[in-house]
Amino acid sequence: GAVSDVLNRMSSSEVFVLPSNFEGMPNALMEAMAVGLPCISTACPCGGPEEIIKDHVNGILVPVGDKKALENALLEVIENKELALTIGNNALNIRESHSVDIISDRWLTFIKSIVKGK
Repeated sequence: GAVSDVLNRMSSSEVFVLPSNFEGMPNALMEAMAVGLPCISTACPCGGPEEIIKDHVNGILVPVGDKKALENALLEVIENKELALTIGNNALNIRESHSVDIISDRWLTFIKSIVKGK
């Protein structure tokens, strides 16, 4: 259900998991990364999670529908605290790489290219 203190709940979690069959650019994943959680996501066909996660650098990607790979990734993060800490710390970089200024500049460039007919 809906909760009002999402960031507090995320911050008190040990890991964030997004086992989805299809994702565009997942806000929940970016929010979890922004609070420094180690994140595990499926590598959805449309590529959203793959655009923001570098496997075993700032998160872990697993194939869609591969329950064993998801289980192994969870165990890896839970059992290897150093890996979890490294991935979580690296995930914090999303604050800069996907800041409002950077994303709005990308949109503006995209819109201008459409207007110019490129």
